[in-house]
Amino acid sequence: MKFFTTSEKHILVFLALLLLCGLVVKQGRDYFQRSTVTNKVLQEDISAAFQEGYQRYLETADSGAEILWAIGLERPLDINHAGIDELQVLPGIGPVLAKKIVVYRKKNGYFQTVQDLTKVKGIGPKLLMRWEGLIAATPNSSVKRGSTVE
Repeated sequence: MKFFTTSEKHILVFLALLLLCGLVVKQGRDYFQRSTVTNKVLQEDISAAFQEGYQRYLETADSGAEILWAIGLERPLDINHAGIDELQVLPGIGPVLAKKIVVYRKKNGYFQTVQDLTKVKGIGPKLLMRWEGLIAATPNSSVKRGSTVE
């Protein structure tokens, strides 16, 4: 009892090989197309992350400029040359704290960095963070008293 003749078997083998070749070609296309799509998605993700970070940078820069403008400054205030009145423009500084800064500066010399302000009693890291972008420390003695840093 034979189901297929020899020529029918050859045709079935040929069709099976043709099907197998078609599957290999399909898998190859899917693989290479998928990697291309993955690369495009990855590039879009990187681009979106960059744009988001850049937008945050611009918002931060703009808000710092708005704060300077709101307190009446065009540029960051130089803490090494500002007087008591100028220092009181900064948020959180009253006449007592401004006087402490000036007295400390006269006694110990110019502040080398903005972080040196924490050596003044009453100024901690939290208060210093409120002044981020609003103050600068310029030890150059040619800058006039109460001037802002360019």
